[in-house]
This record gives sequence, C-alpha cells and structure tokens, in this order.
Amino acid sequence: MRPDELFPSAAGYLDVPSNLDVDPTDPTSVAQLLAHIRLQQDHLQDTPHVWEQFTKALLSDIRGVPAVVPQVPEGARVVLALGVCWAPARLAFECAQPLAMWEWLHRAVATSDNEGGSIDIDLGPVDRALKDPHWAKSVERIVILLAPMVFYLANNHSTGEHLAQGFRAPVFSICARALPTGDGHVVEAALHLAKHLVWQDLRRSACLLGHALEVLLLANPTHPLAGAMAAFLAGERPPVTHRDPTVIAAWAVQHVSMNPFAALNLQVSRFLGMPKNEGGAVLPELLQQVEKVIAIVESESDPAQVSRDRGIVFSILGQLQYRLLQSGDALHLTQLLSIWRGVPADQARNDRCLTLANAGSKVWFRPGSAPSPDLPDSGNRLTTAFNKALGKALVTRGQGDTALTHPATGRKDLTQAEELHDALHAHLDVADLVEFAFSENAAAFISLLPSLTPVQALLARAQGPALPLAVSLRAPLPDRPVERVQLWCGDAPSARTEAIIVETVFSYAGKTVDVITGDDLSCDRFLAEFQRDDYDVIWVVAHGSHPPYAPDQSAVVLSDSEYVFLDDLARVTRPPASTRRLVVFNTCDSAAADTQGPYDDRGIARSVVGPDQAVIGHLWPVDGDAATVFGALLATELADGSDYAEAFANALRDLQQDWATLAGQLGDRGIGSLVAEPLDGFRQPTIFDWGSAAFLE
Repeated sequence: MRPDELFPSAAGYLDVPSNLDVDPTDPTSVAQLLAHIRLQQDHLQDTPHVWEQFTKALLSDIRGVPAVVPQVPEGARVVLALGVCWAPARLAFECAQPLAMWEWLHRAVATSDNEGGSIDIDLGPVDRALKDPHWAKSVERIVILLAPMVFYLANNHSTGEHLAQGFRAPVFSICARALPTGDGHVVEAALHLAKHLVWQDLRRSACLLGHALEVLLLANPTHPLAGAMAAFLAGERPPVTHRDPTVIAAWAVQHVSMNPFAALNLQVSRFLGMPKNEGGAVLPELLQQVEKVIAIVESESDPAQVSRDRGIVFSILGQLQYRLLQSGDALHLTQLLSIWRGVPADQARNDRCLTLANAGSKVWFRPGSAPSPDLPDSGNRLTTAFNKALGKALVTRGQGDTALTHPATGRKDLTQAEELHDALHAHLDVADLVEFAFSENAAAFISLLPSLTPVQALLARAQGPALPLAVSLRAPLPDRPVERVQLWCGDAPSARTEAIIVETVFSYAGKTVDVITGDDLSCDRFLAEFQRDDYDVIWVVAHGSHPPYAPDQSAVVLSDSEYVFLDDLARVTRPPASTRRLVVFNTCDSAAADTQGPYDDRGIARSVVGPDQAVIGHLWPVDGDAATVFGALLATELADGSDYAEAFANALRDLQQDWATLAGQLGDRGIGSLVAEPLDGFRQPTIFDWGSAAFLE
C-alpha cells in the first residue's frame, strides 16, 4: 500500500519516493517507511511548529489504523508509534527540555489524543509486540533508542515512573543479551538503566548490569562510550562492579582516551570516592579540568547552546557541590561555581555568598545539615503549585496524563495563590534563612533552586535581608550615582501611568530623564541604546513574553510590532566600564529562566546581568497595578541615592506594608495623586503581586 493511504492526515507532509510501497506485515518494509519519516522530520526540524504538526498527524493516523486499515498488525503500529516519537524526544533530551521529552514519550504509548479531555497510556501493545517473534527485533531496537530518555526522566526529574517501570524489564533483558556486542545504543541505555536500578535500590539487577559494563569496558577501552562507562562504574558507592571503583578509575586514566566531558565526569567520581582528608590534594586538578570543559562550552556561538551545555556540566558537578556544601567549604564551592560559570579568577567574587540548594526534600543552606530524604516531598509539592498557580509546564513526580491534553497557559490562577504561598514556606524555612544570612553577614545568594523561587520577596516579607541573587558570579563593580535615566514606555495598559510616576520622581530629584515612546519605540533602537553606556539607569515599562513551550522566544514587547527577543539581547556587547549601571525590566517574566534546572543563566534579565550591569525584573506575569506601585517605590529609593541593592530591598520591603502606610508613604513623596489609581488596585495583594520582583547581579 502507498504511505499516503496509511497516513492520510500526514500525507501533505510526506515526501517519499513515488515507487515506495509499504507492506505493513513486513518488519523490513515498515523500517524503510520509518526511515523516510525520520528524514522528513529532520528536514522539518528548522520549522518546529510544522514538525510538531506532522508528527502529531502521524500519531493520529497510526491510532486510526485498526478502523481504516485493519490488516496492519499491532506490531507494525507499535514500531511506527515509538519510531515517530523518537526524534522529537531525542531532540528534547539533547536540548535539556524535560517537558517535551515527557510529552513525546507519553504520546508514543497513548491510546488517544483528546485535546482538552483525557487520554489513556497503555504499554500493553509494546509488551505484546516484544513477545511477538515476528516483530520483537524491530520493537527492541526502538525501545533501546527510547530507554535513555525514559530513565533520564525517572532519574533526574522523578517523573514518568510508570514508563520507567514498564521499560525496566525488557531493557534489562536486551542489555544483558546485547551488551557484549558493544552496540553504542545498548551501552547508552544500559548506563541510564543501571543508574535507575541503583536509585530504586534494586541492587542485584544493578550489580549484574554493572558487571556486564565492567567486562565490556576492560575489553574495549577504545569504545566511544568508554569514558562514560568508567565514570559511572568508578562513581557508584557501594560498587556495582567486581573490582574496586578506585581501581577502575586508576585503570581508566591510563587506558581510556576520553573527551574532556568524560574526563571531568571520571575525575569527579574519583574525588567523591576518596576519603575526605585526601580529596583536597586533587581538588585543584579537578578545578582545572572544569576550566578546560567550560572553555569548550563558551567557544560555542549560540547563547542558547552555551546555556544548555553549561547545564550538562552542572549535572556532572552535582555530587561535588553537595560534598562541598555539606562540609561547609564555602570558598571552594564558590570557586567551583565561578569556574563553571566561566568567570576568570581576577573577576570572581570573594565576598560571602550563601548557597541555597535542594537536598533531600527541602531547601538547604546550613553546612552539615542536609534535610532528610524521608521528609514529605515539599519540592514536588512546590513544582505542582508553580504549574497550577502560574500556568507553568514543569515536569513533576506523578505528573498526570492531562499534561498532554491541557497545555500550560502561562497565566496566573488566583485561586492557587494561597497554596503557592504555603508550598513555598513548606519547602523553605524562611525564618532560619533570615537568621543564618544575618549571622553570616552575607552579601548575596547563589541560588541553586528552581528559578521561580522568590527568595528575596519571602525574606523581605519576614524583615530579613533581601540580598542580591548572584547570577553572573562575577564581582560587581561599584554602582554609579543615578544622574541620567532612559525610560522606555511601551504600550502595556499601565505603562503610561508608571512612566509619568518614574519621570516625576527622578525629575523632582534633579535627575535627567529621557522618555522614549510612541513611534520612537523600535527593537533596533533599543538594542543600539542598550549597547551604549550613556545612562545610569535604563528603565523599561512594557509587556513581557515568556511562552511556556518556547522559552527561547522570550521577549520584551515594546509594541504590537516591536519585539526585543532574548537572543538579540544575549548577543549585545558593551564597552568596558569601571562602574555598573542598573537595568529595570518592569515587565512580566523578565527574571524568569528558560529551563527547569536548578541553575539557569538563560532569560531576559539573566542573559544580560554582569559585573557592569545589575538587573531588576519579575519572575512571573505581574499585575500592572502591582508593577506600578513597585516601580514608584523603587524610583523613590534610587532618587534618594540608595545603592541599587539597597533600593531594591527597601522597595520590596515597603511593598509588604499595609495599604494605609504604603499610601501615606507615597503621598509624602508628592506623587499621591499620580499613584492613586494603581494603588487602589493594590488593596488586597497576594504573593503574585508582592513576590515577583527579583534583583540579579
């Protein structure tokens, strides 16, 4: 039969040879068709929307096959469904997009795709096809290709558990049988499965697979994945090998030629396996390897790829960070993170930065006191709260299949504000952090938490130190005195009101304010002005865009036709400076990050922060009245001569006051009539209103 008969909905996208006929009962013929489909997916990769529509159309046709073409066997349908989902799942894997990975893996085994409704996930057809002698080989091959993504999600994001459970036995069986061949796809699957088995405390199976990997490594030190095998086997404690992990590590150093990433992974494993009193001697060598790897990462020209590759390195260093944080070695922890961030030694911070991390089930910052993993899973509760309250698309443990049929909106749900507030306090002991920050006389936070966590606002509300978030990890230059302000007034509903307030406050203080609005708003002009260094403060009042499924398309929206996209901002270079300026993006989502990971430097504010530029933005969509009131408070602090961090902290703290006190304070500044309308809309603020602002440096 012709491919367009099998795939009527996707026929318009298919570009197959005119002489290609498909025998759906023949695995070889089905494999040839799948190869053509993958070529077409590759061809459409530069047009993501079309690519997605094509793949969804294919899946819809495959589900409809039993009714339309009943002679197509179940094994063929399984091969095609798994096969067409492999390419988008793999791309998401390589681009560190866990939600997209989760989505395509689940679509591969979904029985329907009822947008706005519900679906069923059924692994039964896969199980039956694996037992069918006619189709088993074809299905096994695709299961092995999908296995790294399935177990990665389970290992790194605690989600897709039912997929991992369903894949565990067949992938183990395939790996046990095929590992001696050295097939690269099988080895990759085995490594991810072995980690999964370890973390599920399935020690016997983990050791059987670990020993098979050990035998393969020792027999094939030139294998392309030898470095990855060595790093895994050398790092597991208790061991999953017959030989001592330290012996394997020493052997690998002598016999395995590794790329810099694999070499770093192995060095981290060796360090973690050493007694604590010996690790200090090899730490300098390990830090040098981090420098080598980061130099490679930063040679990439695409800012998005740099951020993703840096995330890979971050994951390699995870247990090392844990060790340093647990021991209280703040000096080496900050040094490690600075090198990872690409900071030259002469530009690194040397002040006291408090590192906040997730450990066990809560936020952790006190050395030697990692929370117990047996505590209630407040991290998962918080992620779920972010999804519900802010319309986010973050993967969570036990994520329901409705994530496929009810897409994230990116919009706030006021009914979820209280749960978000409670979930944050369940995850972060704010009172203890206030006490610790004061006792340590800290200058900034290094937050390894999910980027949406409003640490500064929570501390300000508790009358604690709303310290800057050290994102660039470079030592900040001295603040400039605020004398010249450039104010960009977009066409957001409240923009004109805020612009008048900000201009009035600075003008009262004798500052020069240049306002750009109307027809003068353009992306090209904004980027040109942003590159120059003519102003002490650049203040932007406009819409912000942060699409949940396409965060790389985040933008400052000056008008309906003028978008300043993230990539354009990230590529701006500025002349050297001896002082730093302040950029205020009083726009929605400007301080948001692109990915779900624990530390991300990709986002509107995050991509432009540095030693010569502090940035204030918002973590999520912010109400116009709340943004205007915050802007008024911030402007008065800056006009009074407060330094940037102090101005932000005071404004954020003042935002927490009761309404009458706040109204009186702004009235005393002579702007009561100007701020009256937005202040009236700020009578009953929630965490959405007082929690969104963030100061990054």
